[in-house]
Amino acid sequence: MKILVVRLSSLGDVLHLFPAVSDLRRHFPDAEIHWLVEPAFAEVAGWHSAVSKVITVPLRAHKITWWKIPALLSKLRQQLHAENYNIVLDAQGLLKSALLARLAGVAVFGFAAGSARESMASWFYQKTAKVPNGLHVIEKNRQLVATIFAADITQPADFGLDKFRHRQLQAEYPSIPKNITGQPYIVLLHGTTWNSKYWPEASWVELIRLLAQQGWHCLLPWGNKIERERAHRLQTAGGENALVLPKLSLTELMVVLLKARAFVSVETGIGHLAAVLDVPGVMLHGPTDPGYSGILGKACQHITSGIFCSPCFKRDCPRIKTPQEVPPCQLEIKPLQVYRQCLALIGATAEGSVA
Repeated sequence: MKILVVRLSSLGDVLHLFPAVSDLRRHFPDAEIHWLVEPAFAEVAGWHSAVSKVITVPLRAHKITWWKIPALLSKLRQQLHAENYNIVLDAQGLLKSALLARLAGVAVFGFAAGSARESMASWFYQKTAKVPNGLHVIEKNRQLVATIFAADITQPADFGLDKFRHRQLQAEYPSIPKNITGQPYIVLLHGTTWNSKYWPEASWVELIRLLAQQGWHCLLPWGNKIERERAHRLQTAGGENALVLPKLSLTELMVVLLKARAFVSVETGIGHLAAVLDVPGVMLHGPTDPGYSGILGKACQHITSGIFCSPCFKRDCPRIKTPQEVPPCQLEIKPLQVYRQCLALIGATAEGSVA
């Protein structure tokens, strides 16, 4: 049997699907599983041990050059037809993902109208699954597989990353200076695509100051120009105990995280990856709810603001008037609270020194 899984983006959503892919592998142990995804997330999709091939479709890159989309879809259709899939599972539930899934020319399965993110997507499925609302995203995806295929999902969620984790713990990359990983450090994941998820720079600076007092080195990764500029500002404010990392691939960043004593992250896909890989960490939830989208790793703690309007799950905070203002939910998460939680995770105390 040959199965194509469709989940185009984003990083966190791709990761949330991993346990369902593991459920597919257990139910169809001899199946060949492929994944259709945006190029930016192909690297991550390929980390799952059950995925033998990743196929990319650069829809986002064609938002401006929209007239090239018909040729792109024609090429994708030929590619998918050549694979001779038995089943396509659209786990995204959007109209665009359903239409792309149909290009394979075989039966497409997905969420029912009341469960899909866009109800019209269900019109293009040959078999649908009605999944209760309010479930954690991971559980919702697993229920999709259980309902469609009558699969057993009673086992704990398996992200299929054990082999990847083992490989990266042994790996060395020239782009990662050895002096970075040769001393105890904490990784600060400050980047996100949602304006409402940004923790104030002043809070990051205060956290770095608190950690530096205990001798901890703080590493600052970045993925684009804005994040790089912010990282350098934090390094300047943090002094010799703060260090901006060089430009790293996701795989290289995972190596840095796996060797860290802890991480602190806004609610973002890279933070979820670190949690899944059992790196001790603290994740900050302003507009989001860990009960809906958090990765409950063995050593990941989640901090929420607790104010009346949170979680709102809005990309932009409706309570602020200008982009320069800070969402109230982020102001409620205090650096000292994060600092103490971080030290508790790594076995230190606020009065002690680096373990």
